[in-house]
Amino acid sequence: MRLKGLLGQERAKAQLEAEIAAGKTAHAYMFVGPRGVGRGTAAQSLFMALNCKGADSGPGLFGKSSSAGDEPCGQCGDCRRALAWQHEDLMVVEPPSDAASAQIKVESVREVIRSLNFAPLGGGFRMVLIREAQQMNQTSANALLKTLEEPPPNNIIVLTVQDPKELLPTIASRCRKVGFSPLGEDIVAEELERRGVETQAARLKAALSGGSLGRALELDQDQMQNRLRSLSDVLSRRADTLADWSFAEDMVGSFRGPQRIDRQALAESLDLLCLLFRDRAVAAAGKPDMIWLPGQIRPMPPGRASEAFSRVRRAQAEILGNASPELALTVLLGDLRNLAA
Repeated sequence: MRLKGLLGQERAKAQLEAEIAAGKTAHAYMFVGPRGVGRGTAAQSLFMALNCKGADSGPGLFGKSSSAGDEPCGQCGDCRRALAWQHEDLMVVEPPSDAASAQIKVESVREVIRSLNFAPLGGGFRMVLIREAQQMNQTSANALLKTLEEPPPNNIIVLTVQDPKELLPTIASRCRKVGFSPLGEDIVAEELERRGVETQAARLKAALSGGSLGRALELDQDQMQNRLRSLSDVLSRRADTLADWSFAEDMVGSFRGPQRIDRQALAESLDLLCLLFRDRAVAAAGKPDMIWLPGQIRPMPPGRASEAFSRVRRAQAEILGNASPELALTVLLGDLRNLAA
């Protein structure tokens, strides 16, 4: 049975499909990779492959035999409920918010653990998907550990995590690891176009996505254009440290929440500047077909553009660290203006 609906990730697909074909799926998996690259979709597809009743080609793995080339039908009751994330045997535990400080509490973990004491309601396999498992607190992790040591039959636990080092070693060691990589820009752009995004916008979002379809889908086209216009305007004016500081305060303020600054989102917003200077180098090389930001570009010596690109990356690292984001942005604007002069 082949996995259905997963973009790219050929190595992960090959590993899981081989285990399904051999009847050697693990009781616990650790799907490792960045957000938005298909870890959750892979879990969903694995669940469907194990439970599909097969509207056209006969039941899946726990019914009649199925060909290794088959995909889940997507039409039977189990598939339809799984695709809607409403299947009674597909349980999801996740942090209450996207905040880095949000924790998966022990009550949520214990609730699904209690369910594992009973046979799957659909008669096939039950799956518990714990998204961003690194955000389990110590008590939650210890509660899960006991279940991993004595897994009930016909139950599969899938943990998604960006870095396995963020999990307790005792948990990581009890899970079979499956690696997920950032998606290619072409794959992301093609999928965005399939979902109705205009070609140029799809290419721009793909370039800013870092290989994450999830991030690409979250990007707002108008917001990106407005921010790029503001950054271009401030770089084109005469040097004025106080004006740069005021601009930096306003920009940081747009990423300030009730309790903290979203440094990750602020740093990622500067990817627009990386694209801007990349395109200026491309324009200088006489390759207009490779430009991502039409209408914003004037040629710039490749050496200076490369230095500007590196300077943006350094500022992003400073923002993600403990530096004052306003100061990091103010210094960056001055440096980029000098390089672009």
